[in-house]
Amino acid sequence: MTNKQLSSIEGLTAEVLAGNKLAGRGSTAADSARVEIQSIVRRDYGRALRKSLDRTEVLEIVSEATREVWPHLNRAPVRLVSASKFMQHWSKLGVQFQVANLGSPEGLAVLGFYARKVGPTKRPLICVNTAHHPAAIGAAFCHEMGHHLTARIFDSTSDQPQLLAYTAYEDHLDDPSELAADSLVSLGVFPQEIAHYLFGGLDCRSAMGRRRQTALPMFAGVLSYFQTHYNLHFDATLSRDKKQQYLAATIHYAKLRRALLLEYDI
Repeated sequence: MTNKQLSSIEGLTAEVLAGNKLAGRGSTAADSARVEIQSIVRRDYGRALRKSLDRTEVLEIVSEATREVWPHLNRAPVRLVSASKFMQHWSKLGVQFQVANLGSPEGLAVLGFYARKVGPTKRPLICVNTAHHPAAIGAAFCHEMGHHLTARIFDSTSDQPQLLAYTAYEDHLDDPSELAADSLVSLGVFPQEIAHYLFGGLDCRSAMGRRRQTALPMFAGVLSYFQTHYNLHFDATLSRDKKQQYLAATIHYAKLRRALLLEYDI
C-alpha cells in the first residue's frame, strides 16, 4: 500500500470518527446507552424485520455470506480471531482495513464503519475500533463485512461511510441495509441450533406470545452463552459505560435473531 493510499484511508477514518460526537446528543455515554436499551426493549423486532427485509432477501444475504465469507454461517458460531488475522484472511475480497484504538468515552461510542470507495483505488474500506472487548470487535468486523456483501446484493450506489455506534441500533430497524448487516451478525453469533434452544420455546402466534413480544425470553441464557462462547462477562471486569454499551448490542442482536427464527424460520 502506497503512502498516498494510506493517507487517504487515515484521512477518511479521522473525518468519520471526528464527526461522531456524543456531546452533540446532549447526554453522557451512560445516558445514551440507557436510552438505547429502553427503546430497543420496547420495539417489536418481528414487525421491523418484515417491514425492511422479506424472507427471500434474508436467504439471499445468507447465501452470499456463506459463499464468500462464512461457510458455516448459521450452522456453527462465528469464532473470534484477532484483528490482524481477520484482515489477513479477508483482504482477498478486495477490502482495505484500518484499525483505530479509541479509548476515550466519545471514541468508545464508535464500533466501526464501512465506506464503499476510498482513495485513488476506489476500493471499499472497513475500519474497526480495537479499544473494545474482542467480542465487540468481532461483531463490528462482521457487521462491516455484512455491509460489503449487501452493498453488492442491493446494488448500493452510496459512497457515504456507514457508521456503527451503540446508540443507533433502533435506527437500524428502519434501515434495510443496516438490518441486513445486523442479521449476519445475529446468525453468526446464534446459529440455528443455538437459536432454537434460546428462543424457540415461545410460539409468537399465541395471544400470550404477542403480549410478550417486547420481552427477551431466556435472557439469562443469552448472557451465559456470551460468557461461555465469547468470554464476555457483564460483571465488575467491565466499566459501567462498556457494560451498558454491550448490553444494548446483546439485546439488539438477540431480539433480531429471535425475530429471524420466529418470523422466517431461519
